[in-house]
Formats: sequence, C-alpha cells, structure tokens
Amino acid sequence: MEWAENVMQIHADRKSVLEVEFLGEEGTGLGPTLEFYALVAAEFQKTDLGIWLCDDDFPDDESRQVDLGGGLKPPGYYVQRSCGLFIAPYPQDSEELDRVTRLCHFLGIFLAKCIQDNRLVDLPISKPFFRLMCMGDIKSNMSKLLYASKGEESEHCTESQSEASTEDGHDALSVGSFEEDSKSEFILDPPKPKPPAWFQGILTWEDFELVNPHRARFLRDIRELAVKRRHILSNRSLSEDEKNTQLQELMLKNPSGSGPPVSIEDLGLNFQFCPSSRVYGFSAVDLKPNGEDEMVTIDNAEEYVDLVFDYCMQTGVQKQMEAFRSGFNKVFPMEKLGSFSPEEVQMILCGNQSPSWSAEDIINYTEPKLGYTRESPGFLRFVRVLCGMSSDERKAFLQFTTGCSTLPPGGLANLHPRLTVVRKVDATDASYPSVNTCVHYLKLPEYSSEEIMRDRLLAATMEKGFHLN
Repeated sequence: MEWAENVMQIHADRKSVLEVEFLGEEGTGLGPTLEFYALVAAEFQKTDLGIWLCDDDFPDDESRQVDLGGGLKPPGYYVQRSCGLFIAPYPQDSEELDRVTRLCHFLGIFLAKCIQDNRLVDLPISKPFFRLMCMGDIKSNMSKLLYASKGEESEHCTESQSEASTEDGHDALSVGSFEEDSKSEFILDPPKPKPPAWFQGILTWEDFELVNPHRARFLRDIRELAVKRRHILSNRSLSEDEKNTQLQELMLKNPSGSGPPVSIEDLGLNFQFCPSSRVYGFSAVDLKPNGEDEMVTIDNAEEYVDLVFDYCMQTGVQKQMEAFRSGFNKVFPMEKLGSFSPEEVQMILCGNQSPSWSAEDIINYTEPKLGYTRESPGFLRFVRVLCGMSSDERKAFLQFTTGCSTLPPGGLANLHPRLTVVRKVDATDASYPSVNTCVHYLKLPEYSSEEIMRDRLLAATMEKGFHLN
C-alpha cells in the first residue's frame, strides 16, 4: 500500500494522467494501469486496515471466499457488506487514528484520481458515503448555498450599520477612558465555538440504518420505548395508577432471542460506545463526560440514542472524513461533485458493480475475428459460457480481459475498445486463453466442449500479469 500511496501523491500534484508499468512484466499502457487501480482497490478493502465498519458478531451474507487480485481469500479477509463500505468511528484522540486518517487521505487522492483519469474501480462504497462525497442531495446543496448567500448579505449589512454608528459618534467609547475599562468585559467578542464538521447534517437515520443495521435496530427499539413513555406521561386521560401500570409494561425483547422481555435498565448500558469489531483496537469510548459512570435508563434513553447516532455518523468519523476530503482536494475540489447525485457519482467511479449481459449483448457488442464469426460453433460456445457465469466469475473474466472488473455505465455496449475474440491457432483442449488487456483482445482456443472452455477460461482468470502469446 505504501508504494501505491507514493505514486498517487506524486501524480496528485502533477495533475497528469497516471500510467503504470510493473517491473519484470511485459505489458505497458492501459492494461497494467487498470490492474494497478484494481490492486489498490483490493488493498483498501482489507478488514485488518480498520478503515471500514465491520461486525465480528454479525457476519454479512455477502461474506464469502473471493479473489480481488491477490489469490482466493477466506470470508472476513475483506470487508464485504451488502450495504457497502462506510467509515468506522474512532476516538478522535487515539493514536491508532493517525494511521487511519493517513489511509483516508490516500483514499481521497485515489478516488479523485480515478474520476480525473476516467478509471473505473471495483470498490463497493455505500450510498451514504457517496452522499458525503456529493455533500448531500443536489436540492439540499442549492438550499444551503442560497441560505449562505443570504447570511453573508445580512452580515455585511450589520457590519455597515455598525461602522456608520461609530462614525456618527453614537455609543462610541474614547480610547483609554475609564468607561471603556469598566465595560471591557461586556464589549469583548465572546469565544467562537468550534466550527462544525463540513458534512454535519448530511446523513440521516435512514443512512445509519443502512450502514449499521444491527446497532440501528437495537437503538430504534430503545427509542420507541422512550417515546411510548413520553406519550404515557403526557396522556391526561390516564390516572397515576394507570400510568404506572403502563410504564411497567414497557419492555424490550430479550437480546438472547428467547426468554422473558427485559427493561432498558436490565441491559446494564452506560453512556459509552463499544465498537462492533476487535480490529479497531479500542474497547469503549465515553459518549459524554463521565459516560462510563452514567447508566442508561428509560428516562435518558433518547439522549443515549442521539449520542450514539452522532458518534457513528459525525463526531466519531470527523477526522477521517476531513483527511479524505483533504486528499481528494489535492486532485480537484470535492465541491464539484455537488452537481451530481450519489448514484451518478457511483456510476462514474465504480461503474456497474454487478456486471450483467445477455447472449444478444455478447453477440452485438463483441468482435469475433481471425477464425471466429458470430455464427461459428466456437464463438457460440463462448457466448453460452459467459451467460452461465456467476457474478464473481463475470468480474474475474472482465478483470482478465480488460484489466477492470466492472463495466462502464451502459454495459458491454459502452466498453471501449470492444472485446475482440480471435481463434488461438495451434491450440488444443489442454491450451489456455491469453489476452492483451490494453486493447481488450482475447485469444481463445476452439475447445471441443463448453465444459472444457469454461474450465480453461476460469483457470486463466486466476493468472496474473500481462502477456500476449
């Protein structure tokens, strides 16, 4: 990762298109460059980096064996979540955070460079993270800009009025006068509060539920009890005895999944945040001063829920997101993404994360040549093999033939140059396909069966390097 970071830092400053050549390999140009981006994207997804939210107790259904460029890895090696990747919260004064913020800074440079050079990367970022990159929805951005411009006008008018008043002599104090000294404590400007994070207010509870579903579900149950309590206490039609009876019935489902319901007090929660994985290197952090000593009850449950949400989506990720934005801005201002929706930025940056095609797509948008035609048996076997691939196999095939595991918006129709398939001469059933990724050129033996073609093609996708043979 460090060598990749050094390459990106240099080219972020140069504002030039990045092209990569690997030492000891024959290929140059587009293919190796896309492989570089793919390898860096895979490195960023490693669980042990501690950048992304993950959960030791609730492995995601997406977790499976996968090869992102360094060989087949077991479940848990990479962060795989159906909701996508989102920054993990950290104590903002921890030593471990220095390493994480450096990686987030590099991540910002990397993603900005991908957009600037028009490179697609297979990095399954969550929609809430894309919302942060866009600084909210387009309509929200326009409202903020309008509000900010009005605020500046109002501030300018106030300053002008103040200056005019001073010039006229109203309420003016002579320098060094006793009156000035006696009133100095009143005319000094109050200390300015710490400015909020640049992304404050962008993410909502729905975003929290998406990226942290198990914690959000638990907090929602706690909040619902607190709201019910508030309604009971404000219900004037109930007697005190009826209120007390209903308050005693406010219980949560047993966290173990079975057994009698429990009260919020039975959970033994205090005002601390406990991370969802050991990979982050800390066990708990106070959500408020002396949070370890204050227990969560039904009386203060709503405050607890608000503090956990704020920590997970704002205060606990502030330095990480500031570092990310700083790195991104080294390439070009992140504010320029505000003209796009999160979905549009996702397509620009990551393309189609689940590449799909039909037989008609393959026939229409690939070029069979030099021994193959659209009607030849060998090419039609190739079409059927591709249509029978799983999502992971399709990604591996694209990585092998194009250097990128995703397709541009519009799929095969917008893949340029188009995939060219030619017959590999003097090849047998024991031979393997070969490629030139720079021009999307696949040399495919005319195998005797679909089973043999599928086996050889998938085996070839596991081979690394750039060779045209």
